[in-house]
Amino acid sequence: MITLGIIGVVAALTIPNLITNYKKHTVETRLIRFYTTMNQALKMSIAENGQLSFHQVYQGDSAYLTEWYRKYIIKYIKTIKEEGPEANNNYYKVTFIDGSGFASYYGGQSADGTSGLGNINIFYYINGNSRIRLPDGKDSFFFVLDIKNAKIDTWGSKSQCRSTTDGLGCAGWIKRNGWKIPEDYPIKF
Repeated sequence: MITLGIIGVVAALTIPNLITNYKKHTVETRLIRFYTTMNQALKMSIAENGQLSFHQVYQGDSAYLTEWYRKYIIKYIKTIKEEGPEANNNYYKVTFIDGSGFASYYGGQSADGTSGLGNINIFYYINGNSRIRLPDGKDSFFFVLDIKNAKIDTWGSKSQCRSTTDGLGCAGWIKRNGWKIPEDYPIKF
């Protein structure tokens, strides 16, 4: 009985840490997979179609954004579901075969604040995207598709992840940390 009691105590102390580490590893793996998959899709699209063509659109013009994704990106990634603005009120939404997915909208002005083509904002969801929600740094993360340079990237830093309640800067901090969640990450898993 004493041996069983000791095993029970050790398990009670160890299992929560194992679950937390597993969740962190899942987030790290899915973030880098999403980043890599999207950048590879952009490269394959450019190789087949030449330079990506994107016309300035208004933030609410999700029909054009949907057409753009369908023309340049979707055939280069494996998805199980894809929805345009008809179902999502101005968002373009994709679900990948692993259950993760993203919702996207045209962000308007470019990241450096100049006029001209801006960025496509992407909310990536680790555990699926049944509802559109702001990044939280745990299940959902913010990425930017830089139209001018035809690449997807993260945004933000350690201070921006810590100072915002919406987790906008968390993906950037994790990327800068070698795609590993830092020990002092403010969001608990």
